[in-house]
Order: sequence, then structure tokens, then C-alpha cells
Amino acid sequence: MAKLNFGVIGCGIQGTVLARALTGVEAGTIVTRYSALENAKITAVADINKEAARKFMKEFGVSTYFIRYEDLLDVKDIDAVMIALPHSDLARAAIEALGAGKHVLLEKPMAISRTEARQIVNVAKNSKQKLMVGYSLRYSPSRLAMKNLLSRGAVGEADVVIAGKGGGPLWGWLLDPGKGGGIMRYLGVHVIDQILWMLGGEVIEAYGQVNFDPTHKCDETNIFTLRFKSGLLASVCVAMPVNVPFDFVEVAGSEGTVRADWIWCGDATMTVQSKNIHEYESSAKIVFQDDPLTPMYRNEVADFVDCIVHDKPSPVTAEEGLKVLEIVDAVFESNRTGKPVQFPLT
Repeated sequence: MAKLNFGVIGCGIQGTVLARALTGVEAGTIVTRYSALENAKITAVADINKEAARKFMKEFGVSTYFIRYEDLLDVKDIDAVMIALPHSDLARAAIEALGAGKHVLLEKPMAISRTEARQIVNVAKNSKQKLMVGYSLRYSPSRLAMKNLLSRGAVGEADVVIAGKGGGPLWGWLLDPGKGGGIMRYLGVHVIDQILWMLGGEVIEAYGQVNFDPTHKCDETNIFTLRFKSGLLASVCVAMPVNVPFDFVEVAGSEGTVRADWIWCGDATMTVQSKNIHEYESSAKIVFQDDPLTPMYRNEVADFVDCIVHDKPSPVTAEEGLKVLEIVDAVFESNRTGKPVQFPLT
């Protein structure tokens, strides 16, 4: 088939990362070891920041530029778009892109609330186009290995999850609550998605406490628990700023324990001990060496292209993104009232 023509909406850090994964261009701190995806090419970009767009176009050899992304969506021969905008702009851009007949790779968290996310779900259901939410950590080799072990019964019946994600100070619009800023929507959604993706099940209650940055009023520390219908309990910490970033998910059960630590600038690790899997009867630590970013983003983008080319279901659906934002909203509501929030939400 002919190559898919991609438009990139948002030429900042994340838009550039996704474009490098698609094109195989080597630049910055991400050392790309892949050729361009043979079924796709970038033909146009949109960004209100002309300087960012100019830099992007030079790096990727793109000649067509729009200030307004709506003008990019009007181009008939653009088949798909990758949307990497401030959180407050994601939902509207995704809905308009689907309406324009474009396939959509939509950066997480996909929207700033469950209300917006439900709007995307409704539009996506009635569209022939593919929409994938960009939860890239699903493609981390250490997390894929952990999910595989859990599916093999490594921990038996899961009883408890302990997870956390933290990084340094946020910047720019990420500090602006009006734009969907704050650490929960920036990093916390990743760890929530990881728990739901790895373990499945239905969340029936959330209880949370939140500290807000006194200057910018965005959330900076979130501690919350999730109760699942199965009885499984998850305890999660999402924080900024922290001196040493952390990103881990640990699952313990009747027959073992599995933990994966992901570090964006170093080796990822997984620790496992399992009565059910012979090679892990004694505790073992597995190190995933090399660049943790390149294969993750490359596989994410390749999966999106593959679902379009071969008409497969979306690898990460709008419904899955909605479940994450329902939990985010519940945590903030619980902090406001001081009480647990019950699911399903109204």
C-alpha cells in the first residue's frame, strides 16, 4: 500500500520524540537505531510556536507548516495525526481530527477530565478511524516482561500492589492547572494505566490525599489507594519534585512477588520470586540494559501504524484512557471531601 501521510500537531518535546520514533531520525538524547517505518511519513506539522515548528521542520525535512491545526486537518491527503498538545487542548483536537477523517495517536492523558474523555469515547465509537491513547510505558521491555510473568501466574492470586512515579520540578504550562498541569495528569496517569493494564479487574473505590504547590496551585504530591472488586488493594504515590526520580510497580500475592523499576536515563530492572515458575523459585534480578526510550516509543508508534495498515483494533483504546481519568477525578474528589469515592462514577 501507499505510505500513510502523517501530520504532527504540536512540535514540542513529545511531538519530536514521536516523530523520531516514526522516521528513524537520530537526534538529541534519544539514540535511534531503527530505519524509518516503511508504511509512514510525516508530510505536515502544526504549532502556534513558529520557532518550535521551524526547528522541527528542519530536523525532519518537512516543508508544510500550519499555525492552526484545523488547517492541517483540512488537508485531504493526510491520513493520520499524532497530537502532542497541552493537556487542555487534547480532547478538542482529537475530536476534530476524527471528524476530519484522520486516524489519531493521542498523547496521554487524552483529556483533563472524565467528562472530556467520555466525549472522545463517544466520537471514537462512531468513527471508522483508529484512535490510540499514548500510554508508552506499555511498551517498556521491563513492564512487558512483568505483565507476561503475571499472566503466567507468577504471584498466584494478587493481593497487593505498591506503585509510584516521581520526578523533578515541572515547568511551563505543566504548572498551570487551567491547562491540565500538575504531576497527576503528567506522570500519575502512567502508573494508573500500568496497574489497570497489568492486572485488569474493576476498581470499586478510591481514596486519596493531595498536596498542592502553594505558588502554582497544581497538585505536587498524591497518595491514594484503589480497591478492586476482587479485593485487591493498590497503594500509589505520585510526587514532584523528588531528588531522585522513581517509577516502579510491585505486585505481591500468594505465590510470589514481581517488581519492575523503570528509569528513563538508565537500565531498567525487574525482580521476581515465584513458587509457580521453576526458574524463579529463588529471587532473581533481571537488568534491561541499553536505551530505555528508543524501543519503547518505536514500538508504540509501530503498533499504531500496524493497526491502521492491517485494520486491527486500537492497541490502547479511548475506553481505557477514560478509566484512568475516572480514577484521577476520583482521587481529587476524595481529597476534597475527605471520603472514599465509590465506582461507578456518575
